[in-house]
Amino acid sequence: MSAPGAPRSCASCDETGCAMNRRHRVEAPPAARIAYVMDEVWPEYASMIAASLRPGDQLLAPGLLGPRPGRYRWPAPAVHAGALATARRHLVMRRVAKASGGVRQRAYLAADRTLARALAKAIDWRAGHLVLAQAWLPWLDEAGMLGGRSFDVAMSRYPFGEIHRRLDEAAAEIGGSPTIADFRADPDLVAREADLLARARRIVTPHHGIAALFPQRAMRLAWHRRPAAAPAGGSRVAFLGPTIARQRPDIARMLAAGLDSPLIVFGDMLEPADLWAGLPIERRGFGPNWLDGIGAILHPATLTSQPRRLLEAVAAGVAVYATPACGLDPANYRPLAEFGRESAQIRARAA
Repeated sequence: MSAPGAPRSCASCDETGCAMNRRHRVEAPPAARIAYVMDEVWPEYASMIAASLRPGDQLLAPGLLGPRPGRYRWPAPAVHAGALATARRHLVMRRVAKASGGVRQRAYLAADRTLARALAKAIDWRAGHLVLAQAWLPWLDEAGMLGGRSFDVAMSRYPFGEIHRRLDEAAAEIGGSPTIADFRADPDLVAREADLLARARRIVTPHHGIAALFPQRAMRLAWHRRPAAAPAGGSRVAFLGPTIARQRPDIARMLAAGLDSPLIVFGDMLEPADLWAGLPIERRGFGPNWLDGIGAILHPATLTSQPRRLLEAVAAGVAVYATPACGLDPANYRPLAEFGRESAQIRARAA
């Protein structure tokens, strides 16, 4: 996801008490150069790097003839490398876009390995410390880039082992879904990632759920949030989707059973069975006014990587009911168990 405009930096404002200030700067071991080996742009990481990058440090990312596609548009002085591997990655992503989850994820991992090894060739040999995107972690180790260097990991998802645990737990509760277990990473890769994460000096992430797995080493960034929008003021309840088992539509269905109006459902229907049969729903697509009429969002998902839609909803005053896996600051969402008690209040406020 590309950053909307220039990243924020502690050098560009006079605010010293905010969450973006000094504690979000990457401090290298004494005299060590840092190489930031990143993947797609997250605005939180762009701001961190803008506040930390020193003369002599390196910012390295994929790219096709520079910062293309737009997801790799890191701020200057970014160096873009691995053009051929970047092209192959995107061709693979396009080719498997409609394949099953297992096929997609195995293809993504293979493309990531090829691209990481291409990026490895461009890492400044003088860099004694790396800040690297999670996608490159096992492959840069395989290429010998972590030997003799300290490193931090910019995490964009849960570790493979934790993903497996959470999906297996959900599968035991749901039963019968062909999608909940359609991908499991190779056990050797799971173990290698776990070992490397244990070796990392710091884990860097804006995701509260991921940071909680590394309480002593997590450097938790502040999520970038749009300026507060006009309150949505609606009374409808929505489910972000897509309708696939890992998003736990079964829980949303149970919570929505007593609603006065149809549940608004976003995203594709990816399960072979109709998980909404017998429950009134209204299909809706994302657009500029996607929050119109919505007063609450149910988000019981097993895993969430970037909760951008949830952050947008919070900025508009919409109540979000979720689990810690949503990644938000606990102050910005409510436990799912509170929905039944508060749903009547949401309807009353909008009346």
